[in-house]
Amino acid sequence: MNGVKYRTGRESDLPAITAFVDFWLAGRGLADSVPGSAHDYFVPAGRHLKYVTKYTTTIALLENHIIGWSVKTHLGVLIHLLVAGTFRHRGIGSELLLQQDPESIRSKMDQAAGNPAEFYEKLGYTQTHMPAQGKKQNIELFAKNRSVKTNQT
Repeated sequence: MNGVKYRTGRESDLPAITAFVDFWLAGRGLADSVPGSAHDYFVPAGRHLKYVTKYTTTIALLENHIIGWSVKTHLGVLIHLLVAGTFRHRGIGSELLLQQDPESIRSKMDQAAGNPAEFYEKLGYTQTHMPAQGKKQNIELFAKNRSVKTNQT
């Protein structure tokens, strides 16, 4: 999508990151019936500090507003990828994933916004045969498919 800029998240971005994630994941947009809003997950504000200081946080910006966010652990595992509901299906999530280039992905499968398995598989990841994880057994693991070539140099 034209005009979108991608960069590493910084501590100074924490208020904006927290507001973005809360709006799209914790149900803040549901009251206004904003398309793509869900009540799927809550990320405590303190965890965002860990994400930007210890992990790799990438944000997608359009006119200095966050429209996408992703987090990869120091072990190369993507644990979050979120695009604003009003900007989905425009290549932003694909670009965030490409920039993060994780070895594996941990993803919640019973999201109100839909099951992301097809998205990850289309981009070269294969669902593993490991048992589902998490309290609700709703977190699946995906591994990078080594036979898929990307356009990276």
